[in-house]
Amino acid sequence: MTFFNIFTLVANTLNLIFIIFVLFFERKESGRRFAWLLALVFLPVVGMILYILCSGHFFTSTRKMEKIRKYIFSITNPFLHQQKEFYIANKEKLKNPCIKDYDDIVLMNMLNANSNITFTDSTEIFTCGHDMFEQLCKDLLEAKDFIYMQFFIFHNDEIGKKLMDILCRKAREGVDVKLLYDDVGSILTPLLFFSKLDLAGGQSLPFFPVKIGAPLTLNFRNHRKNVIIDGKVGYLGGMNVGDEYIIGLRKKLAHPWRDTHLRLTGNCILSMLEIFLIDWQSSAFGKKALKATDKVPQYYPIERFEKLNKQILEDLKNDIPGDNKIPTQVIASGPNDLYKSEIRDMMIRMIMDAKDSIFIQTPYFTPDEAFSSALKIAALSGKDIRIMVPGKWDKAYVKAAAMEFIRQMIPYGIKFYAYPGFIHSKTLVIDKKLVTIGTTNIDTRSFELHFEMNIIFYDETFANKNAEIFLEDQKKCTLIEKETLDKSSFIKRTIWGFCKLFSPLM
Repeated sequence: MTFFNIFTLVANTLNLIFIIFVLFFERKESGRRFAWLLALVFLPVVGMILYILCSGHFFTSTRKMEKIRKYIFSITNPFLHQQKEFYIANKEKLKNPCIKDYDDIVLMNMLNANSNITFTDSTEIFTCGHDMFEQLCKDLLEAKDFIYMQFFIFHNDEIGKKLMDILCRKAREGVDVKLLYDDVGSILTPLLFFSKLDLAGGQSLPFFPVKIGAPLTLNFRNHRKNVIIDGKVGYLGGMNVGDEYIIGLRKKLAHPWRDTHLRLTGNCILSMLEIFLIDWQSSAFGKKALKATDKVPQYYPIERFEKLNKQILEDLKNDIPGDNKIPTQVIASGPNDLYKSEIRDMMIRMIMDAKDSIFIQTPYFTPDEAFSSALKIAALSGKDIRIMVPGKWDKAYVKAAAMEFIRQMIPYGIKFYAYPGFIHSKTLVIDKKLVTIGTTNIDTRSFELHFEMNIIFYDETFANKNAEIFLEDQKKCTLIEKETLDKSSFIKRTIWGFCKLFSPLM
């Protein structure tokens, strides 16, 4: 028997084992199982490799990440436990109607996502990249103690170079500057670009660097955008660092990308800091011979938490809607978490709790069965559901899959709007009372395979502001009609259907 015959026999045997595993032991929804079966049947060896790399079953969270998570949670969990007890005992007495109306969401985030209730003292919404980066640069220049920054994509273009120059300047001034970037998201950015910060006295690190010896982390990327300055100012949302967000800097783009980003102050910043420290320490631990506990408490002292938690409980008890302080919860999810889909579950719970309207902005729309079912049930219950997607997409295969989802969901009464350009915003507004903004797309990759973060605001005034932004955007959009989609060519609709089959793998 030749080597080729032996290889073929082994490959086919392994492929058959994988098919049997998907058929009888895969516990995910049927659509995803079917997509993997198609890949294994029609692409035997390639499908098997993709299943190992991309299915999510073969990712085992690194011991260093688990050790660091446990250490930081050992600081925060006692206060979370106090909040749970206080909230359960006092929720009927709380003054904020959003907290009372959506108390099941608050508790779910506490129990499922280990998310403390915190408050924002001020919130600024950016829908224009120029304005966001201009304010970010001002805040960075005023930093006195530390700058902790993480982005999925950090380009070495005009805005990227401007930010890097500021980071290097602040590092030379003695500010503790840490930059975490995703190794795959920023793969086109040369390492020499990031090394400038290291030479200036700061630190830059890639998240889960791609290695031949560690291929199973290839598909598990850090999609978070998280900036904390001196523990006083925080930025999170959808914007990466790139010229595509600013008019004129990307000449090939007819329109800059439309996105939503937030500038926050208040004790919610500590929740953002917790997420950053876990990501940073797990990337630095080992590479720089750090212990899990090294430097973590530097800007995260237990004494501050004890004082802070008492103030939060007092604020929660006395909160009056319309005050500057808004009760919030910062939610993180990732493939290393117990449920992996804390943000998706929160969004589904929000949809199921809606009493009137549901407004969604997303750059990708290939929802899983649970999310699709939630939208359909809400629509059949008479809710006003409006979903805004790009008019110009950045990925043709994702657009093809999304078009088939849209074509099948319009008959339920869900309205879809095509934004004139590429909309990268990730927002969900419920009843003009509740809103979540963050990094999470409506697709399986964000729901289960990426490290994501969102923040939910329990405030009618702030939610109304975001609803108004949605409605202003809607005026620029074109309503997507099912009749128009049905009139598309047979070949195009066939491609849509084919891509939809594989949407759980995208």
